[in-house]
Amino acid sequence: MSIRFQDLSLNNSFLFAVALEDPETCKLIVQLIIGKKLREMKVRAEHSILFSSDFRSVRLDVYAEDDAEVSYNLEMQNTDEKNLAKRSRFYQAEMDVTSLKPGEDFSKLKPCYIIFICTFDPFGKGLYRYVFEPYCKDAEL
Repeated sequence: MSIRFQDLSLNNSFLFAVALEDPETCKLIVQLIIGKKLREMKVRAEHSILFSSDFRSVRLDVYAEDDAEVSYNLEMQNTDEKNLAKRSRFYQAEMDVTSLKPGEDFSKLKPCYIIFICTFDPFGKGLYRYVFEPYCKDAEL
């Protein structure tokens, strides 16, 4: 079954990748989501990270990096598979592996954002946005 181009919406993986591959559009979307002004961005749609056929690879819907070397992974999610936390962890680990050269100190690890744009409420709390950050409850760190 084919769908006419004019009937597509951003929840279609093809249109999502095409639309956000434009650096200005991607920058606008990321700015709206993270609430921070950005300058220049480099964008790659359907960016694959593959280390070995022995391990699961990852294909990022849209991978972007700003001029401060902060990386962003934008993913369209149409189905609630109840795995966003672990999927986010896996994507971040894959992105981290590619951001350090052998022997580089961990302090050089670049910041990254994993952004899921969902057509559903993944946590059922009625919020339009959920933000997760590392936090130590015991020492408020």
